[in-house]
Amino acid sequence: MKKLLLVLLIACTSAFAQVSSVTRNPASYTQDVFAYKGSRILQVDEVSSPGNEENVFIFSKVEKFAKPDVMYFQRFTKNGGLWKLGGFLEIRHDGIISTTNNRKSFTDVDKNKSIDALFIYALNDADLKQQSIHLLFSQGSKIYSIAAVKSDNYTSSKFSDNFSELSPNVKNTVMAYWSKLDKADK
Repeated sequence: MKKLLLVLLIACTSAFAQVSSVTRNPASYTQDVFAYKGSRILQVDEVSSPGNEENVFIFSKVEKFAKPDVMYFQRFTKNGGLWKLGGFLEIRHDGIISTTNNRKSFTDVDKNKSIDALFIYALNDADLKQQSIHLLFSQGSKIYSIAAVKSDNYTSSKFSDNFSELSPNVKNTVMAYWSKLDKADK
């Protein structure tokens, strides 16, 4: 009886889940399926809204030791059985760009059955000392960002030009995450 109750509880929880996330080995994502821009994948996340939308988020980079360092963010969404590019951002920096795999969030803030994704990356000098921290927010085909720099001790934030276009609810959710984020590199 206890086993049946546990199975029913898991099934009900799964049926009402809003976001499903799968992590796979980056080598399983090939350029013939996902035409990612870089030569190597740094981070990949497969996230879906069950029964509604499937997404793959890829951070890739150019070859190691390239000057400047270049990182690409791409959002692929499955449409009609094919993966289509839904959002793209190219980041260039004279030092080193790094992503943080444990600082990300996937949700559906505005309850439109489309995944809202939030990621953190940093711009570092050649000695890997952080110079700035960046929040990247992907909603549909649009990308929004917030940045803070070490030179002012991360006290002020710079927003992408389109950040004001976010709905108040979504903006508040993103800002809550940003305000709680430990921005300084220790």
